[in-house]
Amino acid sequence: MDKIIVFATLAVILAAIIIIGKISEQQKEKNFRNRLNREFKKPLDNNYSRERMQAIPGYYKRHSEGCYVVDDITWNDFSLDTFLKKYNHSYSSVGDEYMYYRLRVPALDEEFGEFENLEKYSECFAKDAKLREDYQVLMAKLGRSGKYSLYDYLEFLSDVQKDIPILTILDWVVYIGSVVLMFFAFYPGIALLIFWVTANIVAYLIRKKKIEPYFYSFEYILRMIRITQKVLKLLPDDFQDAKEDLKNAKNKLNKISSGNLVFLQSDTTSAVGDVGNGLMNFVKMFFHIDIFLFHRMKDQVEANISAVDTIFETLGKLDFAINVASYRETLPYYTIPEFSDDCSYSTEEMIHPLLFDKGVANSIDVSGGILLTGSNASGKSTFLRMIGINAILAQSMHTVYAKHYKADYFCVYSSMSLKDDMEAGDSYYMAEIKSIKRIISAIDNPDMKVLCFVDEVLRGTNTKERIAAGCEIMRYMQKTGNICFAATHDIELAHMLPPLYTNYHFDEEIIEDDIQFPYKLKESYATTRNAIALLKLMGYPDEITGQAIEIINKEDAKA
Repeated sequence: MDKIIVFATLAVILAAIIIIGKISEQQKEKNFRNRLNREFKKPLDNNYSRERMQAIPGYYKRHSEGCYVVDDITWNDFSLDTFLKKYNHSYSSVGDEYMYYRLRVPALDEEFGEFENLEKYSECFAKDAKLREDYQVLMAKLGRSGKYSLYDYLEFLSDVQKDIPILTILDWVVYIGSVVLMFFAFYPGIALLIFWVTANIVAYLIRKKKIEPYFYSFEYILRMIRITQKVLKLLPDDFQDAKEDLKNAKNKLNKISSGNLVFLQSDTTSAVGDVGNGLMNFVKMFFHIDIFLFHRMKDQVEANISAVDTIFETLGKLDFAINVASYRETLPYYTIPEFSDDCSYSTEEMIHPLLFDKGVANSIDVSGGILLTGSNASGKSTFLRMIGINAILAQSMHTVYAKHYKADYFCVYSSMSLKDDMEAGDSYYMAEIKSIKRIISAIDNPDMKVLCFVDEVLRGTNTKERIAAGCEIMRYMQKTGNICFAATHDIELAHMLPPLYTNYHFDEEIIEDDIQFPYKLKESYATTRNAIALLKLMGYPDEITGQAIEIINKEDAKA
């Protein structure tokens, strides 16, 4: 009788845990859907963990060979890390990594960009909120792969040592033996069971630690397969190309997933988890089922790496389409870019996307170099960044924060926010000439059309050499088939560089004891200065500003 009561009590407790877990899971999903609805039409304020940023480049590193990529200097100049964090609405590694890849590898033609499907998918997700949220919930359940990308481990699966099957058989023999013993000698049977459970938990932790990094990646593959099954049922016919790719890849992986997902699934990195996995974890520790299945399926995974890659990529593309739809919803207006092949750049009412509703719109239509002059803080650098980041977004997200955009497909390079490199032993000037040299190398490549941005060329050296060398560098950069946007305080360049460059400028308005900046682009070069005026506004002593003005006046009189 006592035995029946014990088993009945355990059964009731187990049932209660499952019911409570299910209710909790449903409430979490409801809250998550509310969050998705709130966040869809606004930029995010995310702080990515170091582990997440470390994992994000995984897909990009394995798929960028032979492609034009936005290099680190350009990526940092245009604050693309910040853009990623604001406009990445992904809740999975596939979404994170594919978004990063598209920003890092802008398309140089329509086929590479797959813009037709991108437009179709993003439009569907924008119009159908339930479809979008259902997909995002599935991606949240897929979750992230941990502190490393799936791709960091796939190529090293062959290094994992083979398992010893006899250990798994021994587990089952002892467990069954202890249960049978309980019917004849209850307390010795319980003692044996407790001892073996404890021994198995210790052994499990030791065994799993050896393969844990690979195990998580393998576990993630199985989660992808399971989610793919649900995605195929979810997507309407408008997603036929994606469904076909997913179906074909999944068929190659059917043997891997059959009957094993329940044991290898985990919610440790999922935004919407299954509470029942907590109980399943105990089962895994008792019987080592997940370790056994991992070894059994390892060879099958290695033989079907391309299918795994296709699923990862296709799910990422769908998540990327949601990010595009969301980005467009956050903007007051946007345009779908029009691409030409005449090495031109034309835009109307363009705004920097990171300034959002605080930015000032500007327009420009050029097919040659642009030289910007203007006083300090007048908007020159921001204008360069606006042009550059929108060119990258046109060729990646097929979206421009402007009312019109027409340009060629460009390889974008910049040399703007540089600093000295103490570890490499480089002064600012050395860092600068190395940065500019990489742009010249790109320009020398006949297969590239370069759109480049240079802020204060050679600012790290003396005036006379800066103007002489800077002039020749700028002329070299404006070769046929390229466009260079440059900003400078050296007004001499405004007289030396035309007709290769067209002069534009930004200016300021002095109102009483204040300087205001309209941030509107104007033709010709700047004729005003404000550096000393800004010193006065900041409270510098009159002795400094007064003497400085006298020096300027004397120099102007000589000229």
